[in-house]
Amino acid sequence: MYLFFVRHFNDIDHIAPVVWEMAMDKYPVAVYCLNPKYDINGDYRLNFLRRLGIDVDYVYNDVHHNLGMMHRMLSFLFLLCFAIKRNSESNLGSNFTPLKRMMGKQAQIIGNRIYSFAKGKYYNIEWAFNFIKRKGAKALCFDWVKPRHSVVGVFVAAADRISIPTLALPHGVFVYTNEHIAIESRPLKTYDKLNRYDGVIVQNELFREFMARSGLNREKIFVLGSARYCDKWMKQNKKILPRTLDPDKNDTHKLRIVFMTTKLRYRINVEKFLSTLSLLAIFDAIEVKIKPHTRTARESYIYKNLPIHNTTDISSVELCEWADVVLVIGSSIMLESLIQNKPVLYLKYLHENTTIYEKYGACWIIRSEAELKDALNALKENIKNVPYPGAEVKSFISDIIYNHQMERDILEDYVDFIVGFQKS
Repeated sequence: MYLFFVRHFNDIDHIAPVVWEMAMDKYPVAVYCLNPKYDINGDYRLNFLRRLGIDVDYVYNDVHHNLGMMHRMLSFLFLLCFAIKRNSESNLGSNFTPLKRMMGKQAQIIGNRIYSFAKGKYYNIEWAFNFIKRKGAKALCFDWVKPRHSVVGVFVAAADRISIPTLALPHGVFVYTNEHIAIESRPLKTYDKLNRYDGVIVQNELFREFMARSGLNREKIFVLGSARYCDKWMKQNKKILPRTLDPDKNDTHKLRIVFMTTKLRYRINVEKFLSTLSLLAIFDAIEVKIKPHTRTARESYIYKNLPIHNTTDISSVELCEWADVVLVIGSSIMLESLIQNKPVLYLKYLHENTTIYEKYGACWIIRSEAELKDALNALKENIKNVPYPGAEVKSFISDIIYNHQMERDILEDYVDFIVGFQKS
């Protein structure tokens, strides 16, 4: 059995394709969620894997190892608390909204306390060791999560005990070329923590160099390409994607814009950002939707009461299909947009970082609000009126997704690597 551990929407995006391919190749696989707060039953990719007969569950639901009635009760309680919290955030707008929010907040507080206690008392190396042995695990696959998070460390230690390889797979495509990308003004020299794994997979040579500079042993880094953005998975993903928008319906006959934002902590100029949102809201020639970053819960206040359609609950893939033009700051979703052959406007003026977009010139680089308005007006007149050549786009996709080898089967490469990996 090959065990895959997930935590959030983003890492599932990049791990689900690999699990699917392994299942298609008849390898025994299972997926376990390390994050008790994540809604695994509401994730369309995990539900797709379930329909294939793959075991998908919270790792904490495994009660076959007899840790006693208290353990079973505690795991049930904290999972229930987090389910109540998630439910409190859905179907808002009723007369009971304030009560639901209060109940959800209290449930989360209680759930956090119970989980913290249970993790310290029950989820130790012995538990992880028995879990691995019982599943007959041949390899443990995580994302680029640091071992100190959740129960990752005890699984890695238990796997070391019986010489089972631990691998770290991508949870995103890194787009920045500078080191100080966050407002904390410190370089991201934290990848040395990934040395606890036996192998770390990256998509391309650019990020391999970045990781090596940040302290990760170069011999542990393997370049395999992007499972999320490879052609095979993108075709499959479109078949299973839940849809809420009609990309062919355009009653307003306006230019349809989707703005994929990023976290404010990534050196975003908040004043210019808010000004740009105001510009988009009053621009009569466009119909605009905004998609906040999937992990911007603490910054959600900034998107409240905007006269722009907030599409938090709509898939970025579907939004790209709906849009005529995609606006980005520091998000790898531009790869989806470029592959769909949609014009991509990179709002360079909204942040202080540098990106691989600029390095390749594979999008329209916008340096001011005036340039943004001019670009949108030009695209309204002619949607093909973009200043970046198709050759740059092709080179960008080839290097970043396929690591210079467009014709190869990336998912099969992942399968061969995981199945054939030998712990040294």
